[in-house]
Amino acid sequence: MTAIDAFPVTTPTETAPDPTTRPAGRTAHARPVRHREAPERPGRLAVARAQVAARYGVSRRRADAAAPQVAATVAAAADLPRSVLDVQLAHRSVRRFLPRPLAPSVLPTLVAAAQSAPTSSNLQLWSVVAITDPARLARVAKLSGEQDHVRCAPLLLVWVADVARVRTLAARRGRSVPATGYLETTVAAFLDAALAAQNAVVAAESLGLGTVYLGGVRDAPEALAAELRLPRGAAPVVGLVVGHPDPGCPGRVKPRLPQAAVLHHETYDVNRQLRPVAAYERRMAEFYRDEGLEGGWVARAVTRLRGNGSLRGREHLRSALAALGLPSW
Repeated sequence: MTAIDAFPVTTPTETAPDPTTRPAGRTAHARPVRHREAPERPGRLAVARAQVAARYGVSRRRADAAAPQVAATVAAAADLPRSVLDVQLAHRSVRRFLPRPLAPSVLPTLVAAAQSAPTSSNLQLWSVVAITDPARLARVAKLSGEQDHVRCAPLLLVWVADVARVRTLAARRGRSVPATGYLETTVAAFLDAALAAQNAVVAAESLGLGTVYLGGVRDAPEALAAELRLPRGAAPVVGLVVGHPDPGCPGRVKPRLPQAAVLHHETYDVNRQLRPVAAYERRMAEFYRDEGLEGGWVARAVTRLRGNGSLRGREHLRSALAALGLPSW
């Protein structure tokens, strides 16, 4: 049972007892209902509804309409014993999922978490396409590396760099936005999409779900854009598979580089990284052996970036982006 199963989503009316109810033995005169926003009932659901309302800029009464079932899911998750840091440090990629559908509350909750990520100048240059149709999953899998966990995914989210929305809005006002063709704007859109996706990862894993990213959506971005009917000015950035992890195939936490290799104080020092990287190489060689693989981290990094087809078509990303309406001048 995952965490989200342990906390069924309640309807908006299933809240804590009304603290305004008078104790037994005391009578209260009926008061007319006023159609204005009254103070929310205290408790986790009220706090969660206020958070959702603030995120979408609506009244608390409209929170459930703006993001269905999200407040109830957030309120239930307050009982989970895991901190954000615990979820982040325990992250592992999951590629085997149980054949179970996700609760209806999962998708809007992940999107709400994604929309809570920072965004450059509040431009929100991203969108996400949610895929559950088996036929479309099979076609997407074919375009992104033929991976079984994509074909059988309970939910695949394709995060999209999106300047099409702002171009459409500008055109409706008779304006042009040539800066949407700049490299800076493409980078900002990719960053927006990546930050949103990572917030969704943390949210999903905090609910006991498993995730794995899918960089293969950039293998054939033009074909994938056609499959998803992306408008000109929108391009796939990364996929994210979400589901109930198969307890019979738990993933392992993959060691990362020592902090001494990635953390620099005041100025960058490349030579200082060499010894910690060498120690990491020994640890990763042992890790890969346990996984039935040969070699270490350095050899894999060099092989991956050697060029000559090692990126499986992604070396042509710039021209693909231009064809999709992101020229990145």
